[in-house]
Amino acid sequence: MKYPSLFFTITLYLLSISCVYSQTLAIGIATNYPPIAFKDGGKIVGIEPDLAVEIGKLTGMDIKLIDYPWNSLEKALNNGAIDVVMSGVSVTAERQKRVLFTQPYMKAGQMALIKASNIMALASKVAMYSSGKTFGVEKNTTGQLFAESAFPHSSITAYDSVDAGIHALKSGKIDYFIHDAPTIWRYSVFPKTQDKDLFGLYEYMTSEPLAWAVKKGNTKLIDKLNKALVIMQEKKSVNRIVNHWIPVTVEVGN
Repeated sequence: MKYPSLFFTITLYLLSISCVYSQTLAIGIATNYPPIAFKDGGKIVGIEPDLAVEIGKLTGMDIKLIDYPWNSLEKALNNGAIDVVMSGVSVTAERQKRVLFTQPYMKAGQMALIKASNIMALASKVAMYSSGKTFGVEKNTTGQLFAESAFPHSSITAYDSVDAGIHALKSGKIDYFIHDAPTIWRYSVFPKTQDKDLFGLYEYMTSEPLAWAVKKGNTKLIDKLNKALVIMQEKKSVNRIVNHWIPVTVEVGN
């Protein structure tokens, strides 16, 4: 017996998804996280919005992006204001207690920023893990969890936003700012947003799968999103979108 071709298999997936869904998929997204999601000329753009477009094509659903502050996304999901969170969310054991995650679409991790003028003094791991160093993180992020675990004897300050943490770094209040890799790239790699006063330490300190979150119990939507993701990975759509927005090598897939 011959097995169906990849094209035939993908076609069946498309039919199974599109025939079930035709309604609007409300997607919660925080737009302060280039290149994952941000606003350009009033339009929401980035990796997640492009992935959302692909989901719409595969499922036949109308895609509606709704801008929320990062700390409000989970509440909006659980009270039914949105159907899914697509905002560069790292999968953690604690979050898995509260929401359902799709299969990961890429892996990232925590990195550090320092002032460029402090390269000689602070760029090494020995310097980072030595006593007396000060760290900044964004509140309620995996960066905060990592820093509190990795540097228990150091001073760690949690800021309300990335911009507040960057300001603290540039003004000398902290030695390191810890955040997801896309944020570090934003300030030290991308020409449009690069700050020459800052220097990124590009070695991953954690390995974090990124995935989309839906409300507990909504296994039907999880199944449809996972099927769409399989097709996107087979077609290399995820790689194409990520590589378009991130000019460095990242691990895509499981």
